[in-house]
Amino acid sequence: QCHGNKKKAAQLLGIQRPTLYNKMKRYAIEL
Repeated sequence: QCHGNKKKAAQLLGIQRPTLYNKMKRYAIEL
């Protein structure tokens, strides 16, 4: 949906970008 755009992904989820990076690291998710 975001085509690897982390800023857009964070906005969709309603979170800050650093929070998104932390969650990606915690759950081993790669965009």
